Amino acid sequence: MLVITRAVFDVVQIPGQQPLVVARDAGDEAARQWWDEHVRLAVAGVRSAANWDQQLADWQAATTVQVGKERLHDGGPRVEVARITFPDGTDGLVDPAVAHDYITEEFQARFPPPTAPAQFADWRETVQIADLHTWAACLYQRGEQQPLDIGLPVAEFGYPIREVLGCLDRLGEDGWQIVHVSEDRVGHHAADGELAGENGVGTVRYLLGRPA
Repeated sequence: MLVITRAVFDVVQIPGQQPLVVARDAGDEAARQWWDEHVRLAVAGVRSAANWDQQLADWQAATTVQVGKERLHDGGPRVEVARITFPDGTDGLVDPAVAHDYITEEFQARFPPPTAPAQFADWRETVQIADLHTWAACLYQRGEQQPLDIGLPVAEFGYPIREVLGCLDRLGEDGWQIVHVSEDRVGHHAADGELAGENGVGTVRYLLGRPA
């Protein structure tokens, strides 16, 4: 038996790529998998690290260090310290021997190195996932089912007669003939549950047979 029925898939739209069509509610996982296979290593391992290293270098270059003797607290002795003034105007006092490390640590504390989860979150905002209302075909034979390719005809355009006839022609080349046809009709409902249109075809079953 050949069954043609309405179906809903997730279509994942990634900028610059062909849309991915996956099972309903699998769009997020498909986007994550595509990221892992095509983006993660390149972005997290190369580009982001290079950008962050450049930002650190710019931060270090714009930070001023003045070494002199100052009291660390009222009444205390004057000791040699490094007064560090950061690009945003904040400053600090440290031992001159650790001034360079202090500048780097302060930058890391304020601007943590990029991580894969953070990069994925930024990328995920550019990806759109929408419902694709279409039709699906499946051949049932001896207790097994075999999905058949009829493309992804848009369900709103009605029953995909051209695609179904093409599918039946291919089955006919294998010796299958139509014995009986039955259908189920369904109403079209709006998001609030109200009936939005007349009943239409929801499922069509083609009972097939081969000549003895």
